[in-house]
Amino acid sequence: MPIAKIERIAGGSVKGLVERDAVGNFVCHHFGSNVAPVACVNLDEVATFLRAHPRSGVRMNPGWVKISRNIYVDGVLLR
Repeated sequence: MPIAKIERIAGGSVKGLVERDAVGNFVCHHFGSNVAPVACVNLDEVATFLRAHPRSGVRMNPGWVKISRNIYVDGVLLR
């Protein structure tokens, strides 16, 4: 079943949502990098990337910031 949402939850409320960039991709980054983005076409690719690369991150709104902690995939904590 495809992944429906990836979000950051802190203090019991949603603080950020993964959203597409201007080109239509989701943007991930390896641990320690804010450059050299990894483009993902769908949320399944984002979840696979985040699981395969511990402490990596994904860009979320609001603010289009790289988030690497408190990431939930369909309501389940990633790390």
